[in-house]
Amino acid sequence: MKTKNLISMQDLSKEDLENLFKLTDELKNKTMQKNGKTAALLFNRPSTRTHVSFDVALNQLGYSTTYLDYVFTQLVRGEKLKDSAKAISQYVNLIVARLVPHSMLEELAKYSDVPVINAGSDLEHPCQALGDLYTIKEAHGSKLKTGSKIVFVGDPRDAVANSLSIGAQALGLKFIYLCPKGYYPSNKKADVSSDLKIVKDASIIYTNAWSRELNEEATEIMRDFLSYQVNEQMLAQAPKDVLIMHPLPAFRGLEISDAVLDSKNSLVWQQVKNRLYVQKAVIQSLEK
Repeated sequence: MKTKNLISMQDLSKEDLENLFKLTDELKNKTMQKNGKTAALLFNRPSTRTHVSFDVALNQLGYSTTYLDYVFTQLVRGEKLKDSAKAISQYVNLIVARLVPHSMLEELAKYSDVPVINAGSDLEHPCQALGDLYTIKEAHGSKLKTGSKIVFVGDPRDAVANSLSIGAQALGLKFIYLCPKGYYPSNKKADVSSDLKIVKDASIIYTNAWSRELNEEATEIMRDFLSYQVNEQMLAQAPKDVLIMHPLPAFRGLEISDAVLDSKNSLVWQQVKNRLYVQKAVIQSLEK
């Protein structure tokens, strides 16, 4: 890749995406011996799949890892992020960071002397999007054509959706948000619809948790989205071979039904698995 860090999907060209997926294919069943390199994982938000997959990916590529829980760093006592960035990067070869707000990631990358990978912010989740796009490419193969439609069912402000829409458009895929009227995406170039019938020619139906917070706004969002659950009724309007995706964690019975999540159309567990491989490709591509 021509970029020093991976903070946003906008850092990647179509050529970068194609090269990353080619490298992911090569790395899928390959492990490496210890290479003497170290990576820091700096997180200020909970994580399961991202933490585990990055830890395993780094170890398989020969890195030692050190996990930095934000609340146990000097940042919570008021140290400037630029000072922490400078200090941490004296010890490690790579920083993987899950930080909110997104501006923290940008500042970390600005002052770090080593590459920084965005492991999820409130604005973007490029590694999830890369794993998902690789999974789509793998599942569809030659059937994936320019203009193939991805319908994202959920809040258009979602960080995964933002990254996925950027990557999908870079690959020539059509990305549409399906949501109630009044919800608008961060990516203004994307199409938005409130009509459930748009799934009739979808190649992918993708959904995510409607809200990660328990507050008044979350209650309102859930109420607005009640008729947009990805369930058997929605699938009945879509092509029989439509593929279902969800980045997890899933709130079964809310944004998606059990029957759909566990159906033969679901790519959920392939998504989980491929995160490991595509992250190995990202790490290796950023190595100096």
